Amino acid sequence: MPPFPIDRYLLPDTPVEVPDGFTEVRQGLTAGLPHRVELGAGVHAVLILPTGLARQWLNTDPLAVVSSSADDLAPRPAPPAVPPPPALVGRVPLRLVVRQGTRILGSVPLAAGLRRICPDAGPSVATGSTPIAVEVVVLGWLLHAGTVRGSGDYGSSIALAWRRADRAADQFGPPPINEFVWRRRPPAQRVESELGPGRLRYRYLLDKKLRRVLR
Repeated sequence: MPPFPIDRYLLPDTPVEVPDGFTEVRQGLTAGLPHRVELGAGVHAVLILPTGLARQWLNTDPLAVVSSSADDLAPRPAPPAVPPPPALVGRVPLRLVVRQGTRILGSVPLAAGLRRICPDAGPSVATGSTPIAVEVVVLGWLLHAGTVRGSGDYGSSIALAWRRADRAADQFGPPPINEFVWRRRPPAQRVESELGPGRLRYRYLLDKKLRRVLR
């Protein structure tokens, strides 16, 4: 019999795209680590690799791949029937430290497609000031062992996208219609799932019962 057409059920390989309103930044890592990436508006990101083990990089091939975003985007094979023992060493902990001057806004782990707003808190309690908020998207990266050891062009690179996240939107849509007003419309002018009316009716009866108890 012919093979099962499994291709139509597989997800296509789609690279991480730059969202609307974001500024793309691509840089080669020729000065080693840590590497500084200027984002704009007085904000920059520093790529660091806190391994604490320098000896292992001295005897490693400079062109050996230490970390790559291709690992996050590649399809995963089916897990084995008997899971292997847990590995003692996982992926290298590459991180982006987002700073405004000398002030740290946040720390972003490198994961393909990750979006993170820095900072994720309000004004500082100590100073009472509100820092610039930026949203960072990790598009991709490639890190070779030679870049970890020092400066040189080993083909390492990083790609990010960013935008200001502390500005209000300048476009507004109509407010949503109240659910009880929507239910009074003719059936031909509304669309709702079977689960929705049940929940609304249950909540309506519950509110009605509570009003009787409070009286």
